[in-house]
Amino acid sequence: MIIIKNKDWEIIKTIEADISKTLLRQLQDNEVEMAYACHTGICWACMCMIESGSENVNKSFKWEPWFPLWDDEVMTCIWGVKDKNIDVVLKTIY
Repeated sequence: MIIIKNKDWEIIKTIEADISKTLLRQLQDNEVEMAYACHTGICWACMCMIESGSENVNKSFKWEPWFPLWDDEVMTCIWGVKDKNIDVVLKTIY
């Protein structure tokens, strides 16, 4: 499952994970409003904080971002999940 929280840490959506799609595509497909622009990991607009489940984030889903990230940050446009049976909890930044 992918659990999305807003900037106030309130759960706004829980969705079934799909290992074949980026996190951003899954959020969009499930009507979660998310800022995005470039779809290449350059603009930072879609970055989220990972509250838990970082070990299940597939950071080589598309390519590496153009800048370093902390371990608790994820670029939703270029990364996905490794296993749909492990929860990933994301907190939106904006």
